[in-house]
Amino acid sequence: MRIVNLKKILLSRSLCVSACDGDREVATSSVQQLFNKSKIKLGLFLIPTVLLVACGDGDSSSSSSPTLNLNAAYSSYVKGGSSVTGEISGYCQGTKVWTFTPTYSGTTLDGKAAIIADESQSDLLVANSNKFCMSYYSSKAYQVYYDPTTVVPITNGSKPPGTVYSNQVPLPDSVTAGSSGTWFTTLTYENSVPVIESTLTWAVTADTPTTLLFTTTNTAYTFVGKQLLYNSITTYRLNANNTLTDLRKNVQVTTIVTGGQGDQNIYEVYQLP
Repeated sequence: MRIVNLKKILLSRSLCVSACDGDREVATSSVQQLFNKSKIKLGLFLIPTVLLVACGDGDSSSSSSPTLNLNAAYSSYVKGGSSVTGEISGYCQGTKVWTFTPTYSGTTLDGKAAIIADESQSDLLVANSNKFCMSYYSSKAYQVYYDPTTVVPITNGSKPPGTVYSNQVPLPDSVTAGSSGTWFTTLTYENSVPVIESTLTWAVTADTPTTLLFTTTNTAYTFVGKQLLYNSITTYRLNANNTLTDLRKNVQVTTIVTGGQGDQNIYEVYQLP
């Protein structure tokens, strides 16, 4: 994925990384990589009320709220693999099919034990889509690495580093409406220079008397200048049998990422099984 004109915009004087290493500029591929990494089945923020109603998320005002095992649900979701089809609307329009294979044992590129999922994405946009959408929604395939014990995402071990994960905290075994926390942070490098940092948080809210909503929010900033790049918000249903169902994603990108086209919203609504 290539972010249109990002190099020219992010890499203005105010965003250059001279404090780190001369006059190196923030490179386009950094934001591309972080966008993709944040699709590790995570990422979101507040969705307009009209969208919540349209998605039919049950009765969030229900007086009863179950207690469910989020860690078991997420581990099952990752290890078992998944495939979802989504409708894209907003700034970009079309359809996507997003697939993760069941995990298998292996090692990171620097030899650390890991479980690995192969991810692929196939996108079909409407005719005459803008350049940003055509670059962001392009078919791609790559691997995602997880800790074999805690099933938190881990760094792939490449040298020089790409995106480095840190401060990972396993999701709790027991959650109810109102539970929340910080999951992990990332730092993305370009030519060994840090350019983008992000934090992924999560929250659980009421849904029905037997289910909950699990929402992740990935917020990314430029490493130098701390300018907001995007929020990526993904919502799942946490079911009574401690499984997860993909519901929707909202990506809020700033004008830095869109190449001067203003702040934009992209929505993905996934077909329920």
